[in-house]
Amino acid sequence: MNANLERFVAFQSPGTPEKFPIEDPIIVPSAAGLMPAPRALITTVSGALAITLIPLPWPGFTGEIIFVPTGAFTGATGGVATEINKPIGLAFTAVVGKPLSLLYLARTGLWYPSYIA
Repeated sequence: MNANLERFVAFQSPGTPEKFPIEDPIIVPSAAGLMPAPRALITTVSGALAITLIPLPWPGFTGEIIFVPTGAFTGATGGVATEINKPIGLAFTAVVGKPLSLLYLARTGLWYPSYIA
């Protein structure tokens, strides 16, 4: 199984491919503080605002999402966690056109960034 398919299978579980597609066709603007909940493994994100929280795609989610930036938005620490909205664990600056993987670990309750080569 190739890496992208493995990522997708991990993302869409416990959902279905119809509910959680590989790529969201809508470009999501970065929002000051809180991003919209990811609706797919891969989401294109525009704008240049700082985010501090990313909602979980569904309750109980642990895993990876991928943002493809069209603007140099940033991720900042300091967001206050709620049941669904989880804070950034390590500050980052998105690089236009360079996919950014964000891994959510339930154990820590934080999102961690990693650029995809």
